Amino acid sequence: MKKVSFKNIIYVVVLIIVGIVLNRGISAISSLLGLSLYLDSIGTMFSTVIGGFFPGMVVGFISNVIGGLSDSTTFYYGIINVLIALIVGVAAENGYFDKLYKVLTLIPLFLLLSIPCSFLTYMLFEFQVGENVASPAVKMFNDMGMPIILSQILGDFCVELPDKLISLIVTFFLVKLVPARTRVEFGRITGNELRKNIQKETGHRNSLRFQIAIGLFWAGLLIAVVSFFISYKTYMEARVAGLENATYDVVSLRTESLLYSGKLLSVVLGLLLCIVSFAMVIADHTLVRPLHTMAKEMRHYAYDIDSGRDKSYDKIKALDIRTGNEIEELYVAMSKTVKDVDDYIDKTNEQADTIAALHVNIITTLADIVESRDKVTGHHVKRTAEYCRLIAEELRREGKFTDVLTNEYIETLSIAAPLHDIGKIHISDAILNKKDRLTPQEFDDIKTHPGIGMEMLISATENLGDNAYMDMAKDIAYYHHEWYGDSDRGYPAGLTGENIPLAARIMAVADVFDALVSKRPYKDGMPVEKAIKIIIEEKGTHFDPDIVDAFLNIQDHVADVIEMYGE
Repeated sequence: MKKVSFKNIIYVVVLIIVGIVLNRGISAISSLLGLSLYLDSIGTMFSTVIGGFFPGMVVGFISNVIGGLSDSTTFYYGIINVLIALIVGVAAENGYFDKLYKVLTLIPLFLLLSIPCSFLTYMLFEFQVGENVASPAVKMFNDMGMPIILSQILGDFCVELPDKLISLIVTFFLVKLVPARTRVEFGRITGNELRKNIQKETGHRNSLRFQIAIGLFWAGLLIAVVSFFISYKTYMEARVAGLENATYDVVSLRTESLLYSGKLLSVVLGLLLCIVSFAMVIADHTLVRPLHTMAKEMRHYAYDIDSGRDKSYDKIKALDIRTGNEIEELYVAMSKTVKDVDDYIDKTNEQADTIAALHVNIITTLADIVESRDKVTGHHVKRTAEYCRLIAEELRREGKFTDVLTNEYIETLSIAAPLHDIGKIHISDAILNKKDRLTPQEFDDIKTHPGIGMEMLISATENLGDNAYMDMAKDIAYYHHEWYGDSDRGYPAGLTGENIPLAARIMAVADVFDALVSKRPYKDGMPVEKAIKIIIEEKGTHFDPDIVDAFLNIQDHVADVIEMYGE
């Protein structure tokens, strides 16, 4: 974000000149045609809609300053034209100039604005009927017996209604001649577009820009009030000193001083509003806009994934904020901090991945050590872990157990699965490698391995602390020999149905299938087709039907796993 270019300044100056020409030109044409209309604010409205408050207010004020060269009273109406820019600016930001019928709804506001204009006229012409466009109507009402101030208000209404109606319609069609892209560019230069974005993105008006505007407004108003009292006192004292010892009417002198101070106040207020609008443009480019863009990007800073962090950092770097003050220093510091955080997260993730990989390797190696005591089981733990992952993914694809089967759950399942037979470490080698049928006592010894495994994992948890892997490993190790529909045949707890943890129900299918197709000391591995037939036969009794169905749908992948981790 670079400083405002000289080209942009030229654009704004040209817009202001165009607005002044429209104000003075159309007003002159109206006067030449003898129309009882002012038509001196079309340029103010046009500049405000296109460029925002600053160019509109400047056009309004300077137009009256120029008019004051030939008619001194015109000079003091600058505040009215500035207030017109304020009304039109707020209306334009809220989309009133998108449709003609919306534009026409602004007429009541301009009629209300004519009331302070009437009081200003009343004051400028020293409480008499003034000489201006509305004078004929004012004299008519006054001749009807109405007070001058009421006559002035009603007369101004009679003029302002057609005047502002024509001005708004002309402005609407002039604005439509300007390409939308040009309007957006002017709004970016003068800050008109910034306020819309801030409100849209934050959902409220109480932004830094709003706070600065309020602070500047109250400061300007205080200056105007102080100037009024200072000018009143100074003028009064000067007049008294000028009269020296001559007699004078104190009431008349005070009235004269109030009139002078009131004129000065109207000029000062108009000028201060122009200064405030200019200060807002400067604040937008050097303070509000850079801070807003930095805050916006930091709100959207995606620190959770590598691609998101890289994209966010690139956006922050592309801001290229150059304000030449502390804001630029803050941006440089923020960019460095974001880069440091990004590097730190990358390093932390790399270390976490290394630790996780080490964790998985330790678990797998430990499971391999246990299984290797059975001289022919080979890659049983790797195959069953892969079966579990494939089954879980298929279940989720089918829309089953979706509240449980998250990415994290499936990853944890594939890591914890190898520990399902960890309890066999306490089973005798003679039993594990026996070639003959086991005796009832030997089978009872085998059936103790789920409980032993659970105790081992509980002990490990006490030393290492709870984590998702260990919790799931305990469920799998203890419950993977339960039967889904037969509590008498399942062990060690005799659970059935969904009382058996999902991870254990998945492992039951994976473990039995791999045992069927694998060679054991007491048997040869059976063909895959026969093993699948047995799995189907025990659907609903030994195994969860949903899990069996999912297993059947991944037969091709199962064959790939067997080929990859063959005996």
